Amino acid sequence: MTIYHFCCARDMRGIRSKGINKGVIYGETRMSRPGKPGEWQHYLRPGWQWLTLDPEKSHQSWNTHVMLRYDRTEYRWTVDIPAKMEDMIYDRDKLESAIPGSCSLFDGWDGSENWRVYHGDIPRYWLKKLEHWNAKLEKWEEVPTGR
Repeated sequence: MTIYHFCCARDMRGIRSKGINKGVIYGETRMSRPGKPGEWQHYLRPGWQWLTLDPEKSHQSWNTHVMLRYDRTEYRWTVDIPAKMEDMIYDRDKLESAIPGSCSLFDGWDGSENWRVYHGDIPRYWLKKLEHWNAKLEKWEEVPTGR
């Protein structure tokens, strides 16, 4: 399965050497504790790598500059997930079944129907092509990966 991973320049060194392995899912759950019934607990669950079926930079609504001052879609990796590992790819519904409450991560984002998460690390050899967005020319340019 061919799928894409967008990232910023500061993430490139680690991805080039170790693959995609820093992804997390943010979640919430209601805790039932004596004296505090129904209190929300927030957590990060590591080991979930964010991907998308949509290769278009302009369709990545999550790339906001509201809190970050850099472009999180400056680079685009083309990832080839082997067929025998495709069961580790989760869409919104499958993720909600595995982690109740996680569907809220997709709410309110244009294009989120194309989002996927891979449960586990994505090794370097699954990364088939790297491209950099040339903002002046408004096009992707392939970057040598040094393999």
